[in-house]
Amino acid sequence: MDDNSKKMGQLFWKLNAGDVSEGVVQKLLQLKQALDQGDFNKASSIQISLTTSDWDECSTWLTALKRLIKARQMLG
Repeated sequence: MDDNSKKMGQLFWKLNAGDVSEGVVQKLLQLKQALDQGDFNKASSIQISLTTSDWDECSTWLTALKRLIKARQMLG
């Protein structure tokens, strides 16, 4: 989990610095809403969308995000 923490820390640092594009921010907000609603299929779909359309911007932390979605899904 330490690797995930570092990667998510990079995401939060970039968000706080305003270094994340508006499109990616909107997708992250949609992903958060999907997780809040327990809609793991939608959350995974958004994560895949980030992978296919925003890889250059998100590659540093996307694998950690995918792991966190899976962990959240297993918790129910």
